[in-house]
Amino acid sequence: MAHYRIEYFREGTHSGDRVSLEVPNLATGLVVADINRPHGDVELWDGDRQIARLHRERGGAGGYWQIG
Repeated sequence: MAHYRIEYFREGTHSGDRVSLEVPNLATGLVVADINRPHGDVELWDGDRQIARLHRERGGAGGYWQIG
């Protein structure tokens, strides 16, 4: 069984505390990222394995995530 989560830095790239939110699947992870981190970097994880690092520019709400 997969244990997906999204992670990001609360105060921006590589500063502040890391936020980790468990999600039931990757599609929900993207929705949670849209709500909680409308711009900046978000990492998608499956257990201990990082699946992807995503980036969205400021003002990108309703836009798209870039895979980095």
